Amino acid sequence: MSAYCLFDVRAITNPKKVEEYRSRVGDTVAQYGGRYRVLGGKFDVVEGDWQPGFLVMVEFPSREQAHRWYDSAEYRPLKGLRLAGTQSNGLVIEGCDPAKSPAEVYDELFVPALFQQWGSVVAQAAGLEPGQRVLDVACGTGVLAMAAAERVGRGGKVVGLDVNEDMLKVARRKSERIEWKEGRAESLPFPDASFDAVASQFGFMFFEDRVAALREMMRVLRPGGRLAVAVCDSLERSPGYAALADLLQRLFGERVANAFRAPFALGERERLLSLCAEAGIGGASVTRHQGTVRFASIESLISTERACVFTLGGMLDDAQFERLLAEAAQALRPFAGADGKVAFEMPALIITAAKAAAVT
Repeated sequence: MSAYCLFDVRAITNPKKVEEYRSRVGDTVAQYGGRYRVLGGKFDVVEGDWQPGFLVMVEFPSREQAHRWYDSAEYRPLKGLRLAGTQSNGLVIEGCDPAKSPAEVYDELFVPALFQQWGSVVAQAAGLEPGQRVLDVACGTGVLAMAAAERVGRGGKVVGLDVNEDMLKVARRKSERIEWKEGRAESLPFPDASFDAVASQFGFMFFEDRVAALREMMRVLRPGGRLAVAVCDSLERSPGYAALADLLQRLFGERVANAFRAPFALGERERLLSLCAEAGIGGASVTRHQGTVRFASIESLISTERACVFTLGGMLDDAQFERLLAEAAQALRPFAGADGKVAFEMPALIITAAKAAAVT
């Protein structure tokens, strides 16, 4: 259950100490899996005689993590600066989970760490040009669709399609230029030859019928149009996640570990080419592109998994996550730098193909 550290800064008594505190505290919050939810701003007192000063609220995935941050060696000297430089009150509140959907959590946490970097890469693989009509299949919260919109410009048209309406709700907040539509990849709700390019980023692994989806994507392409489909490369090529999968198997068994491994199921060039052949796609190619997973800390990585029900958050309870976090500190240490930040490779395989030009 989420927890919040709430600080009411009533007065600043030493501006220099406060400035030093503010310049350094953000890194410690991220290191322990926290996020700022309130940082000052206007307020209206609607009841009572409380007169807040400068309000700060930091969110953590659990009360335990909030206290770990507050009592940590990294925060302790900064706490001294804050106490010496302000007159303030503080408390930790548990049980105030915000009404955020899994899609909102995914967009806030997973997109920056993993997926944001890939939008421009897949858009380039699709050969997008100004003025084109583009379809993003399994668009999620819109990373690829937004990158496509930048490339095709005002004269082009981008449609983002996803089966998950909650994902689309988040995507719609990002752009009104893009048409966001609910639908299945295996039965695209568009006429033949509707788009100059069709692209898909990290959704293909989860399609119920992958061959049918490929056929549908080629059907809605115009003759000469381009297809680009990105999937996670094999787990072995993503060493940080491979280590986490091994840890999950050791702690919780094969069912949990295999669920975590599922996104990497299509990380073989030959298998992807076989699916293309079965779908009747000639001349397809598969190329590997390097990417990097980045988290502020090991705790931040585990907290992200904990917060999203699409991943481990839907499988492990609080006690299991506490056990996972304790063990991950050792298992994932090789991927953390001296500053505690985590980074490791997570490459992708991208299928590209062109639809045969019409015979005249």
